[in-house]
Amino acid sequence: MEYTPLFSFTPKKMKSFILTGFVCLVTLVCPAQSKLTKSMETDLKKKIALACKLTDHDQIKRMNELHQTLFKKVARAVEHPTSYELIFNQSDNAMIADLTEFIKFERQCCPWLVFHLTFQPEEGPISVGMGNSEETKQMVYLDMELDKLQQPVSK
Repeated sequence: MEYTPLFSFTPKKMKSFILTGFVCLVTLVCPAQSKLTKSMETDLKKKIALACKLTDHDQIKRMNELHQTLFKKVARAVEHPTSYELIFNQSDNAMIADLTEFIKFERQCCPWLVFHLTFQPEEGPISVGMGNSEETKQMVYLDMELDKLQQPVSK
């Protein structure tokens, strides 16, 4: 008894078959991945909002005002493996006061988050580092809405 294959492929037909399958796979997976990513991002934002320990309405209002004011003054954002660093060229006393007040509120809201406040010599830029793991880095990105800033520079 002789074996007769169900399908007979020439190299040209095989290439066409594989390419068609790949296109179908990409067409099906990409939209699903996009929905999954957006869903995960939404879930993470909900967890962040629930995790905030700051309860005083006036403090929350002030923290949001600081957030709006300070993030307009970011010169650039630098992405590190486990954190983000925001660099501010302005280094006057008002900026220093706003940054320290912002960190004070954020520490009350998110006591697990690590901050680094760095002053460069000679009235140079001030930077604020936030995060200490992949998870906190992702939370910082979403909560601080770093996507609205110029794309962070990787370091």
